[in-house]
Amino acid sequence: MSAACERVVLDTNQIVGAGTRWLDDPTANRNDHRRLLAHVAAKHTGLYCTAMLREYVEKLLARGHPHERVSGLVALVHGAFEEVALTTRAAPFRPADSDDEVFVLCALDGDAGYLVSEDRALLVLDRHYAFAIGRCVELLRELGAGLMR
Repeated sequence: MSAACERVVLDTNQIVGAGTRWLDDPTANRNDHRRLLAHVAAKHTGLYCTAMLREYVEKLLARGHPHERVSGLVALVHGAFEEVALTTRAAPFRPADSDDEVFVLCALDGDAGYLVSEDRALLVLDRHYAFAIGRCVELLRELGAGLMR
């Protein structure tokens, strides 16, 4: 079990997978994405940049999440995560989907240990970077949060 404080980037699918209902009802959305988001916010250093936050909001609103809960999630990210100012202009190894490059840049400039994604365009880049790129369940297991409910 990892006791160290890790620096973690969550891609948009992790945030969308966590949903927002739990902001009104703490018993809702007890899925792996929600557990990971809560664990990173409480025990580690989540990393984000402005472009990622905009994408989180855009995707949640497009999926019908109420504005109040989306605002609550933004407040959580602002309060519990660290904002990274992107200085790297291009990833040395770019994902096939150019929209995913911002997550790599945030991980690079934020000195992340992990980038969490279910997206194959990012997962295939794992061997090219010093930070690990892996799936939600892998990171839950790695951080010792697998049993956190």
